[in-house]
Amino acid sequence: MIVRKKNSALHFALAAFCALSLLGLPAFGNAQDKDDQKDDHETIEHPQTADQSEATEHPNGLIQDWSHHHAVYPRVGPIQNLIKVQDDPRAIESWQSAARSEWQQWKNRGHHRPGHSAMRTDWSISLGTGTTAPAMYPAKFGFNTSAAPDCANDFIVFPVSVAGSATQPNLVAFKNLYSGTAGSTGICNRTPVVGTDDGISATTLWSYNVNAVGGKVATSPILSFDGKKVAFVETNASGPAHFHVLAWKSGEGVVTNLQDVTHPKTLNSFATLAPAAGLTSAISDLALGSSGDDTLSSPFFEYGRDLVYVGNDTGTLFRIKDVFCLYATCTGNGSPAPSLDASWGVGGGFATGCGGKLTGPVVDGFTGNIFVGCSDGKLYGFTNTGTALTPLIVGNGSATGGIVDPPIVDGVHGFVYAVSGNNGTNAVMVQANTSNLALRSTATLGTGGLGNLHAPAFNDAYYTSGTSANWILYEVAPTSTGITIYGATFNGSRIMTAGTPTNTLSFAVGTVEVSPLTEFVGSGGQDRFFESLQAAVGGNLASYNVTAGFPAGFENTFGAGAGTTGIVVDNASASAQANSIYFGVKTSNTAVKLTQGTFQ
Repeated sequence: MIVRKKNSALHFALAAFCALSLLGLPAFGNAQDKDDQKDDHETIEHPQTADQSEATEHPNGLIQDWSHHHAVYPRVGPIQNLIKVQDDPRAIESWQSAARSEWQQWKNRGHHRPGHSAMRTDWSISLGTGTTAPAMYPAKFGFNTSAAPDCANDFIVFPVSVAGSATQPNLVAFKNLYSGTAGSTGICNRTPVVGTDDGISATTLWSYNVNAVGGKVATSPILSFDGKKVAFVETNASGPAHFHVLAWKSGEGVVTNLQDVTHPKTLNSFATLAPAAGLTSAISDLALGSSGDDTLSSPFFEYGRDLVYVGNDTGTLFRIKDVFCLYATCTGNGSPAPSLDASWGVGGGFATGCGGKLTGPVVDGFTGNIFVGCSDGKLYGFTNTGTALTPLIVGNGSATGGIVDPPIVDGVHGFVYAVSGNNGTNAVMVQANTSNLALRSTATLGTGGLGNLHAPAFNDAYYTSGTSANWILYEVAPTSTGITIYGATFNGSRIMTAGTPTNTLSFAVGTVEVSPLTEFVGSGGQDRFFESLQAAVGGNLASYNVTAGFPAGFENTFGAGAGTTGIVVDNASASAQANSIYFGVKTSNTAVKLTQGTFQ
């Protein structure tokens, strides 16, 4: 249904259009010339009249990558803002995911739900040597936009932060994801063949050693909307980072043992036109300037314009055009390989004003502004024509006072959030306007200087509820003896409450950094967030049930070596094996899928 505060025909038409967009394709328009935001609010809710698994499928898929954690789209807000941000497929996917979850809850109403059970490993597959940073994510593709699991076509791509070789990949993908024994027989389980396939794990889709500069893939990859191409950065400390677009080919780098990734195909010959897979894979190569490593900045894809923004470790923000060659401006111009956009900065590189490491950039789906954090502790913003906004000082630029994770941008309400481990006194979480980076509020999260802060996460009520008392932004900060979980609240105008949050939960686990938080509503309607301690202590991946508000303690834990990478979640599905979380374990450099009984 659509709940409205105004009954005019215009508002009804706008709300109806936005609701229909839950099941349709975004307009892919040029998200420019945005109007001023209004104060009237509308709630878009899913019509519980049809099974979403029967929704009409379109040729594109369902993507979960790092950017979906940082460009966020509540379903409650000014109606004209909701209409405009639907140009970004991330908004549509976010709303569709919520609709599926609501439908599963409605369909299962009255059914007994099991008590909580421990996290269990569906599968764990070695990625060889090396490791991946705690703030970097795999990228998952679902063939069916209704989240129906597909063993052959759904896949997940893992970056590997180690230089590739003949026996070591730096980029790997798996299929048969919904295998395992947790809860029930896996959807994708097969008859095991000794020495070939264990029958209950994912299988290697492809394995590559991408070698333009003998580098590693230290940051998160992204996917084209049809899943046929992967974009990522190869980095080597001795020279500039290189941006690649890969049109992959199933079976390359795959050997008899389908859980073995250590026979990758080496890719060192690069296409001069837009890569397109045929009898074999194809890959492009683009040097990002003349110098500058990239250890923190994952590429951010701007749908509708076929652009990528990505930074480096010397403060340059690049804009790349013709990334996936989706539109006539590329296909009608000979389908060139991706190149730096000369209209951005100097030759496609924009000097941000920071001389340090940039985070992944995030584009606001409403204003079109681009936001990026830096190791100097400042949050930078730019219009899409390259006009700089006044930077916002968040941290003090010390070893723990930088911004190390991308900001979170709420394009519906016009706010951007960033965190830093030290502003000179405290660890902090700030809220600013997306229009001009004017500071709106600062939450103080204990003593500064004890460790870096990684990305926070909103609870589900922030996205779906019109009641401000339910909105919470969760963050975890190190203390002198362990960690403290904070829950920042908001007033009715969505201004974050300043000062130290009243919601706190502390654990004496030793002073330690914590991974980015990942929030997830399972098909049973339970709202959770996950975090991982970045130290070799027991039970260092934990889940917290926040359905009823701030938690009294953790729900479950899972031993994950010295911590996990960023966590990717499956969308709500009726199947346990397709309602899970994925991540890398740093110590053992393994790709892992977990299922928990309470996801249902």
